[in-house]
Amino acid sequence: MFGVALMHSAIYQGKLRHRRFHPKRHEFTYNSTLFYIDLDELPELFSGVRGWSLNRKNIGSFLRSDYLGDPSIPLKDAVRSKVKALVGSCPLGPIRMLTNLRMWGFCFNPVTLYYLFEADANCPSVILAEVNNTPWNERHCYLVQCSSQSGKTKTEFEKKFHVSPFNPLDMVYHWVSTNPDENLLVHMENHAPPIQKKLTGTTNPICHMDATLNLRRYAWSPILLKRLLWLQPWAAIKVPLAIYWQAARLFFKGAPVYSHQTINPLHTDTSVELKTTGEKS
Repeated sequence: MFGVALMHSAIYQGKLRHRRFHPKRHEFTYNSTLFYIDLDELPELFSGVRGWSLNRKNIGSFLRSDYLGDPSIPLKDAVRSKVKALVGSCPLGPIRMLTNLRMWGFCFNPVTLYYLFEADANCPSVILAEVNNTPWNERHCYLVQCSSQSGKTKTEFEKKFHVSPFNPLDMVYHWVSTNPDENLLVHMENHAPPIQKKLTGTTNPICHMDATLNLRRYAWSPILLKRLLWLQPWAAIKVPLAIYWQAARLFFKGAPVYSHQTINPLHTDTSVELKTTGEKS
């Protein structure tokens, strides 16, 4: 059983909200539970917790194959390799991930966030966002450079990966996030590109939709892990079901549908370096 020394891993719970503003208004909010896992602590996190396993099928489990890269390579090595491929270097400290875990045989992560720290640092240096889509089961990574001057990071970058059939690929993401602490915020907006704003004659950003994850931190404990298995058995399957349910609602509202743009198979699991700016205030 893990002890008090394992203090970095935690469980975050709160709300996930999506709002669509253009061309059809649509909004929903769901309860959300995500696991914040220090990869150095991973071997001990499920030890002695009935119903949970590491790299072994169980009611609840962490399976290496559910995440980035070759399953035969340690996840920490795969994450560092991806970051090095993008920017030529990588923080050498802890890696902590925010993700869904496999429960009752199901696991789908629209996005897993990997927070990379320098040694002895309290704040992450970069975030690697591993994005997955459905039903195509493609994967893409974005790299966000964290602000070194505050606990909030703001940045903008081009969308490079097809996620929703109700959003075109030609868009710009506006990203805001806070460092994982007692509270955690991730806010993403989908904006029309500058050329579209020019054609429509507006100087204001055209925000098609936004998504906000607002979570509170809870200590990692066997009691909470067991409670999640039995009180929220639908948590894992709820993720893809909610995606398809909201897609059906949008379709019947008459939202335009954009064809899927297939990724080159040679680049299915590659990343794009982002131009980022830190929050100054």
